[in-house]
Amino acid sequence: MLKNFESNLVRIDKLLSEGEESPDFEALFSGIDSMCDEIDQGVESRKDEVETWSLERKRKEAVDSQDTFVLNLLSMDEEFTIRTLSACNPNTPNTSLRRLVEGANDYVRMVIANNPRVSPDVLSRIAELSGEQEVLDAVKNNPNVSKVTKFRIENKL
Repeated sequence: MLKNFESNLVRIDKLLSEGEESPDFEALFSGIDSMCDEIDQGVESRKDEVETWSLERKRKEAVDSQDTFVLNLLSMDEEFTIRTLSACNPNTPNTSLRRLVEGANDYVRMVIANNPRVSPDVLSRIAELSGEQEVLDAVKNNPNVSKVTKFRIENKL
């Protein structure tokens, strides 16, 4: 399904390139609108499908999935365990992890700090938000932590 979206995006890009040479902008934009609508419908359909999964399926996907779209959705799930399991998955996008950090308790922040692919900026944000030594140690010990964040933790800045 994702490849279908990508092929539509390539077609839109091609139409835009051709549009610079074509006097018929109305037809061009009509075609682009149709493709965008198709992409929107596909995304909504996929989102609806994921939301109807059983709790057990969501748990499995949160742990094992490599699909960043699915992991992003699961990181926003209403179930705490699903959100937390998605925070452990190294394939969860950093944008999802960053969003999780903002509303999370220190337990979830520690889980995110232990994610092997969490970005330095997310680790820095965790260090800013948490005063718990266990969380700060997890940030400090993550191989992705920046030297600045590590220094700030070590010197309690």
